[in-house]
Amino acid sequence: MVCNVLVENEDTKNHIIKVAAPVFNKYGYVGTSLSDILNNTTLTKGAIYHYFENKDDLALAALEYNLKLISEFNFSSIKSKSHSCDKLIAFAETFKKHYEAMKQMGGCPIINSLVDADDGNELIKNRVGKFIKMWKKSLKGIVEHGKLNSEIKPDVDSEYFSINFISLIEGSIAMSKGLDDRNFLDHAVNLLISIIEDIRIK
Repeated sequence: MVCNVLVENEDTKNHIIKVAAPVFNKYGYVGTSLSDILNNTTLTKGAIYHYFENKDDLALAALEYNLKLISEFNFSSIKSKSHSCDKLIAFAETFKKHYEAMKQMGGCPIINSLVDADDGNELIKNRVGKFIKMWKKSLKGIVEHGKLNSEIKPDVDSEYFSINFISLIEGSIAMSKGLDDRNFLDHAVNLLISIIEDIRIK
């Protein structure tokens, strides 16, 4: 009986997070009210406060959910790739592949939450900062692995490459979403692919 209650409670909590995640992503982690979330669920404000201490607590859980989605998009795309350059290309192309899904959820939660929390919620800002550091570390790891295995030219600066990779992707997603023109993202990904092919050891 206790186990059933625990499962039910966890299911309800996960449901709240799943409903809240796109709302926070669309309207901002700072600007979203609990009323905005309640409009998308049959739950009451009291039910939300039963599972979350306050709005910031729920916002952080929603951000974790959104970042997990992005991670799954990205890392599932490179599992089948063995060559370092192919992994980097798959990493870039996954943003094109999932652009419409990200658009439906309000854009990429990485750039959305970072801009939204820049002068507001430090918890959100710090969490996104950690995620970007992890993303940069993963890209650097792929490049360094490629250099060690004679797949990527030895003079490639992995730090420089990774920063530019992330900046091109996130900046172009913001432009595509803001102007409703996915050409910004498509062209940025094509540029990245051309850069990756240029650092590949033929």
